[in-house]
Amino acid sequence: MKVLEVVEVYKKLGKREIIKGISFSVEEGEIFGFLGPNGAGKTTTIRMLVGLIAPNKGTISIMGKDVIKYRAEALSQVGAVVENPELYSYLSGRENLMQIARIRKVPKAQVDDTIELVGLTSRIDDKVRKYSLGMKQRLGLAAALLSEPKLLILDEPTNGLDPSGILDFREIVKKASKERGMAVFVSSHILGEIQQLCDRVAYINGGVIQAIERLNENAEKLEHDIYTLKVRDSKKVEEVLGKLSFISEIKAEEEGYTLLSEVDTSPEIVQALVAEGIQVREIYKKYKGVEQRYIELVEGGIR
Repeated sequence: MKVLEVVEVYKKLGKREIIKGISFSVEEGEIFGFLGPNGAGKTTTIRMLVGLIAPNKGTISIMGKDVIKYRAEALSQVGAVVENPELYSYLSGRENLMQIARIRKVPKAQVDDTIELVGLTSRIDDKVRKYSLGMKQRLGLAAALLSEPKLLILDEPTNGLDPSGILDFREIVKKASKERGMAVFVSSHILGEIQQLCDRVAYINGGVIQAIERLNENAEKLEHDIYTLKVRDSKKVEEVLGKLSFISEIKAEEEGYTLLSEVDTSPEIVQALVAEGIQVREIYKKYKGVEQRYIELVEGGIR
C-alpha cells in the first residue's frame, strides 16, 4: 500500500524553481532514502510533505489524502524528526512525552511501549538537560512515534551523533518500521547512512530526481567501475589508456589516476599497461554501491 505518493510536484521560491517535477511513492513498511547535496531541494520537499508550504503544481498524498485539500487528516498520519527535536529541557523525558500524549489522546500504555522501543527506559525520568545528543534524538523519535503514525519523516536525523549514536538510531528506526508497518522517509546527504538504512533511494540534484533504485540491486545495475590506479612511470599512461574503448574517463590525481571504466575490467587495464612496459603498483575500486551511484548520477562522473 502506498503511504506517501508525490506526483509531478513543482515548487518556486520567488522566481527560482527549486523543485522541478518530482514523483515518487513510499510503501507501507519501507524505508525510503532521499539523497542529494546541500541545495538539491531536500528541505523544500520535506516542507511540502508536512504542509508548511504548498506546491505550485502537482499533488502530495498521505494515505490517499491530499496534503493541501485534507491537511489535518493527512498530517494526522505523520510523525517527524528534524535535526534538533524541540524538547523542554527542564522536564523529564517522560514528562515531555506525556505532554504530547495528552494533546494527542495517547494512552499511557502506548507511551510506555514507545519508551521501550527507543531504548530510554532507564533514563526516561531524568531531566532532558542531562541527556546526551543521542538521547535527545531518541526522545525526539519517541515523540514522533507516539501516535503510531503511518509515515515517519526524518530530516538529517544523525547529524552530530557519534558512531554509537548513529548505530543505535538506525536500529531503532528499522525496528519501528518493521514492527509497526510504518513507511519511513529519510532525507540525508550522508551516503553511508542511506546505504545502511534504506530499502530504496531517490537521488536528487538541482530539484530533479535523477533515479530511484532499490539498494540491493545497485551492484547489478552498475554499468561502470571507478578505479584508482597507481603506476611507477606515468609518461605513457594516458596515451595507453586512451586507446581502450571500455574506459570512458581518465583523471590525473596527485598520486595516480582515477578511471571510469566498464564493470570488472581491471585485468584488461593491467594487461594493457604491462604490455607497454608500465609497472602497475596498485589498482582498486574507488567507490562502491550508493557512493558510486551518487558520483555517477548526481556529480556526472568521476571526481
